[in-house]
Amino acid sequence: MWPPIKTETVTVTTTGSAGSATGTSTSNQMYGFLLDIYFDFHASTPATTDTTVAYGTPANGNIIVLSNTATDVLHAPRKQASDATGAAISGVYDLFPLNGTVTISLAQSDALTGALIARIRYVTFDR
Repeated sequence: MWPPIKTETVTVTTTGSAGSATGTSTSNQMYGFLLDIYFDFHASTPATTDTTVAYGTPANGNIIVLSNTATDVLHAPRKQASDATGAAISGVYDLFPLNGTVTISLAQSDALTGALIARIRYVTFDR
């Protein structure tokens, strides 16, 4: 039997001046492997918007960084695999593990309620 796929929705509201508004939102706890994220931007979110999806807790770096875009899109990020010495294995990629929260931040946006709705799909082994 296949493990269940769950969806976590994260809404980011931005505050500040037009073109420089920012906002951050953190997901609930997620345990499993990231499949994809659908970015659904508010119709008024400007094309100058920068989006960062990062591990929240524990903080383990960025998962996705998008610059100057507010286009609705589905991303299925993968991380590059490495060998026992830490060297990247060319052409080999794997799913991002999830063991806590994910933080989504927007910058260079306009002040908008629901500037971004991100739908995070992940596979979990919880039953």
